[in-house]
Amino acid sequence: MSWQSYVDDHLLCDIEGNRLTSAAIVGHDGSVWAQSDKFPQVWFDFDSDRFVSLGLVSIGLDWGNVAHFEICLICVSDLIALLRDDDLDSSFDSMMCGFCFCLLIRSFKPNEITGIMKDFDEPGFLAPTGLHLGGTKYMVIQGEAGAVIRGKKGSGGITIKKTSQALIFGIYDEPVTPGQCNMVVERLGDYLVDQGL
Repeated sequence: MSWQSYVDDHLLCDIEGNRLTSAAIVGHDGSVWAQSDKFPQVWFDFDSDRFVSLGLVSIGLDWGNVAHFEICLICVSDLIALLRDDDLDSSFDSMMCGFCFCLLIRSFKPNEITGIMKDFDEPGFLAPTGLHLGGTKYMVIQGEAGAVIRGKKGSGGITIKKTSQALIFGIYDEPVTPGQCNMVVERLGDYLVDQGL
């Protein structure tokens, strides 16, 4: 079974007519193995030299003194579409607003995964600051030391189960309950642990 099937068929399964808002399987190093559409996307760094090699300079796009910027996977397709747009000047501003929104709302940073991994190694590490993922802050609530982290935000929350190689993420909102999210995420996590994954 593919990693994406684990997300689509197990984490996003029907729960009394509802399902998790989003889910993912992420390696301990922050690499995304599989994810749902609404899961926060991973950030990538692109430096200006790479953009020169992609031909941005040849179409007259001047980055000025910008050494680098960050862009997520969703924005890559927007950028490619923009490069094919004959009316570059008029669409550039709206594209940049799209970048900013996407970076702030839909992206998670590697240091967020680092913090989550540290909390598994040192339970309670995230309690003072909260758990952050893709710009959303969750209040850390009781989990299982070294195995499960749970967070709450308003009527929703997050459950993260650690396996030997991966982190299983489930994000929910009403009418899904915390217990239902825990059950789905931890059941898959326990199965993967049993498989040595």
